[in-house]
Amino acid sequence: MSHLDQLFNQAVKNKISRNQIISITSGIATEITQTNCTVQREGLPDLLDVRLDAIDDALESQFTIYPVEGSNVIVGILNNLTTEAVVLKCSEVQNIKIKCQDADLGKTLSELIKEINGAIVNTPSGAGTMSPTTVQKLNAVDAQFKKIFR
Repeated sequence: MSHLDQLFNQAVKNKISRNQIISITSGIATEITQTNCTVQREGLPDLLDVRLDAIDDALESQFTIYPVEGSNVIVGILNNLTTEAVVLKCSEVQNIKIKCQDADLGKTLSELIKEINGAIVNTPSGAGTMSPTTVQKLNAVDAQFKKIFR
């Protein structure tokens, strides 16, 4: 690489580093809502309204991880602005939200269980329904889905 190329690359790196200062910190997640949380840090001020999603907009598709209250989290802060903080990783997951275009995975799974529970089963003696035992088991599966997905 020529000396001129090296100087150009260094100038670009310097410009980028001045415009996007990224710092990483850690703490304990508290006051978790649908979109953000508070992060308590030892010996430092709490970070308020830390986003759970990288972008704070209504998106057609998203993957959100909700940390367990009191779990450890790693937070990224862009341009040294605590208002630009986002959870990058958490030690324990309460639940998740997966939304692809207009479909929400948690809601879709619950609707599937509901439809299966209400299914009409054709038998040699006529129309029937799911057995109470099967409905109970499917409802237990639905409850597990609801624990995992928001």
